[in-house]
Amino acid sequence: MKTKAAPPIALLQGRKTLPLIEAYFELNHLKQLFRQGWLRVGITPERCESVAEHSFFVALLGLFVAESLFPEADASKVVRIALLHDLGEAYAGDITPHDGVDREAKHALERRAVETILGKLPRGAEYLAMWDEYEHGASFEARLVRQLDRLEMGLQACVYEHQGLGDLSQFFASVEKALEAPELRAVLAELEALRPG
Repeated sequence: MKTKAAPPIALLQGRKTLPLIEAYFELNHLKQLFRQGWLRVGITPERCESVAEHSFFVALLGLFVAESLFPEADASKVVRIALLHDLGEAYAGDITPHDGVDREAKHALERRAVETILGKLPRGAEYLAMWDEYEHGASFEARLVRQLDRLEMGLQACVYEHQGLGDLSQFFASVEKALEAPELRAVLAELEALRPG
């Protein structure tokens, strides 16, 4: 896995601290961890987003989309799930479909990581349950975040294309397959129309 720096949790080696601080140092690795799919297609590390940046934008999309397009959704729950959805990558890394790791193995690696990080926090079981809800698409909000996770990738691909960083059609094809909600498919259609060339 290509990263900006080593996992910050190593800086606390042998030191006892508050669970909140320990969890922060563990999760801070998401700021160091590049989104590997972009690197694979030639986006340079200087331009490549981190997992933390992606997660932040999924949460923002969740807030905006839930409140404007899906009034039946619990917007707070959408944002909370979005903030939690990639936490397992702090230890598991950003495993892409090209890494040859099957879905069950990826889930197991990420779940162990989420248990390790969240298990020490006072409401850790609640957060873990929300992460599981996302993984299994067990609620409307979780399924919405799963779609927004892909839509955000399409939005970022469009930004990269406008910055002259290549033809990222394969990412748009992936987004197309993942979107079920007509409201989000309409956003994707508009995004496709904005692509350069």
